[in-house]
Amino acid sequence: MQDNKPFIDLVPPESAKGPRKVLYDDLERIRGAGRISNLFRAYGAFPELGQANFDRLNILLEKGTLSSRLKEAVMTALAVINHCDYCVSFHGTQMLQTGASQEEIQGARDFDPDRIGLCDKEQALFEYAMKANGDAHSIQFSDVANCKQLGATDSELVEILETVNTGNAFNTFAGALNVGADDFLTYAMDEYYAKHGRDER
Repeated sequence: MQDNKPFIDLVPPESAKGPRKVLYDDLERIRGAGRISNLFRAYGAFPELGQANFDRLNILLEKGTLSSRLKEAVMTALAVINHCDYCVSFHGTQMLQTGASQEEIQGARDFDPDRIGLCDKEQALFEYAMKANGDAHSIQFSDVANCKQLGATDSELVEILETVNTGNAFNTFAGALNVGADDFLTYAMDEYYAKHGRDER
């Protein structure tokens, strides 16, 4: 079992002050009471940057036209690739909230778009995202044309690539600071605790 203590202080909500409290209050306003993720508690060490990342994340998740299931499936797959167990649990939990089944989440973890419950266009965009993540310079015009033939727009291509950027950035941040899973997560927590134990604070 690896060390389960975060490498920086994750200040609890009751101790937050100034810009950190503003960030926490915004997280609870949008996500609900008690749902200040450990990722953003870590960002609280630089609250202005945390706020900028939270605002950017909300634009990605709320303003685009691609389904939440697709974006969470991409981030679940990236978490597997990047060995971020916290992020697997987080995005798996988010997939459950979109109505995904355990088998559909496993499809994302296995990089199999046929098993995620996506339409043809979003299956193609999932594959495009995985290929771009593996080697962005390997993308050919034909890859883009295939997505567009199925109805993807330029905006949606940008949206799916930003999903890749965001997932990788958060995986790196959580991994390098040893940020542990949140108490409110529900997906694959037995698997998580078997590797990391239960006390991440």
